[in-house]
Amino acid sequence: MTATPVPAAASVMVVAAHPDDIESWCAGTLALCVEGGASIRLLLVTSGDKGGGADVDTSPTRIAMRREDEARRAADILGLTEVVFLRHADSEVEDTKDLRRQLVMWIRRWQPEVLFTHDPEHPWPPYLSHRDHRITGRATLDSVYPVARDPISFPEHRMAGLLPHLVGEVWLFCSDAPDTWVDIAAVFERKVEARLAHESQLQDAAALAQEWKMRAADTGKPAGLDCAEAFKRIRTASR
Repeated sequence: MTATPVPAAASVMVVAAHPDDIESWCAGTLALCVEGGASIRLLLVTSGDKGGGADVDTSPTRIAMRREDEARRAADILGLTEVVFLRHADSEVEDTKDLRRQLVMWIRRWQPEVLFTHDPEHPWPPYLSHRDHRITGRATLDSVYPVARDPISFPEHRMAGLLPHLVGEVWLFCSDAPDTWVDIAAVFERKVEARLAHESQLQDAAALAQEWKMRAADTGKPAGLDCAEAFKRIRTASR
């Protein structure tokens, strides 16, 4: 196995459950996409309102506001074009028609060639992956295909000027069954910098950087890479 080039796409969309998810699993790849000229837009299903750590006296609303600010700072570091928050409750995401309607709406609005999201079928870590991750990934895949493509699904979107759209490829992160590895050595420090922007979720910056360096090395071993992110790729354009 060898390293795979990042998607050669002008428009990329990312759907993640929580404000610091992309930094953990795909920020290096996204930074490389930006360097290649891609416009990347991030849709966050929750604002991480239960991610207050030991500060249990802080209200979920205040936690969410802070984490949204942190997500915007991290997005600026990575060079993302836009961040949108759906504001579903943290740890309570459900695979509902309303969530799929929202996901389809943003897919049709942004018209991405490539979409990144959580792997719902083979999540990492096995058995103990976050429930929001699994549900977000499943709802997103169901929205990508076939719903966003089909003109009869959610006809109210067409009335709002949003046309059906088929995403060409989906890259699943946080996967226990990857088949694609990206060399992120050149942008690893930016990935860490983006994660450090999430100050409310940070305990020891030096320890985090060291741990992530070891994880990136371990992730890259199957492809002979010293610093990598891994994905499961799903092609949809031929369906």
